Amino acid sequence: MTVPDPADRTLEYVEALLRLADEYGPGLIVPTTDESLEAVAAHHDVLSARHTVACATDGVAQGFLDKRITSEIADRAGVEAPRTASPTSHEELEALVGHLRFPCLVKPAESYRYNRAFGVKMKRVHTPDELRTAWGEAHALAIGTMVQELIPGPETGGVNYNVYVVDGEPRVEMTSRKLRLSPSDFGYPCAVVSGRVPEVVEPGRAIVAAMGIEGFANVEFKQDERNGRYYLMEVNGRPNMSGRLAVRAGVDFPLLTYRHLVDGVVPTQTPWREGVHWVNEFKDPRILTTRWRDGRLAPLGGLRPYLSSRVLATFDASDPRPFLARLGSGITPDKTPTAPDRAAH
Repeated sequence: MTVPDPADRTLEYVEALLRLADEYGPGLIVPTTDESLEAVAAHHDVLSARHTVACATDGVAQGFLDKRITSEIADRAGVEAPRTASPTSHEELEALVGHLRFPCLVKPAESYRYNRAFGVKMKRVHTPDELRTAWGEAHALAIGTMVQELIPGPETGGVNYNVYVVDGEPRVEMTSRKLRLSPSDFGYPCAVVSGRVPEVVEPGRAIVAAMGIEGFANVEFKQDERNGRYYLMEVNGRPNMSGRLAVRAGVDFPLLTYRHLVDGVVPTQTPWREGVHWVNEFKDPRILTTRWRDGRLAPLGGLRPYLSSRVLATFDASDPRPFLARLGSGITPDKTPTAPDRAAH
């Protein structure tokens, strides 16, 4: 079933989900993009009357969908995050310019709207004029942005903290490290590896608790190469792009979500394996080839994810249809969910 775009046709999208209940009976709705999560959260009451809904209500969801609110919550919770300002006018921006250290970042309040408009997650600016241009482009489209301190460090400094929360208690946790991004500074993951990063567990728990998130959450951190500390980047209240990594490593978050919300089985922590790799098969080979050619990697360097235990972003021999559909479309966006939004029956 094809449904309308939840970003541009929200009510029609919600009506399509309600029709599924009429045609097939109640299901489990699991939003897998910010667009669908925002739509479902905004209509949580009407949808939860017909389906089981695996996402936050609107009041909670805005805490992680709007990165300006995320920054405020982190500050109150004592979770270290980059210094951030949110100018809403040209006058406020000019008043801020003289207090900034360049380079810095122009980041969207709502990531998916910015990505749709500009094709990137954020922009790094090196001068006041670059800042004015980047901020002004978004402001002209009524896209709210933040000006944020740059946390220096390589792409390998990125860390994911994944958690499933029940009644305010983190029941299942797992961490992983990013290995390659596209683009390398602030892009989407191309290769990720499971591994224990204990430094992010407590701040991860703190920000999720402060937001009042129940169920699954993915919290992203970045290690500052100057002091070794980890700073909060963002919080996702939905399955993240590299979600199949956790399943392969031994923590099946989608299954435990289903069992909890449908069967009433409260999840418990299970052992999980370190050193399992996730690879975006549409992007990572091109990244490797480019870096070999440019001399940024030794010939055949960076192949470890392909030579050890791994899972691919989309391809699965037991069900190759999503991979073939994506391949046939000729469209391979960086930020593509590993599974479609659907009501599970």
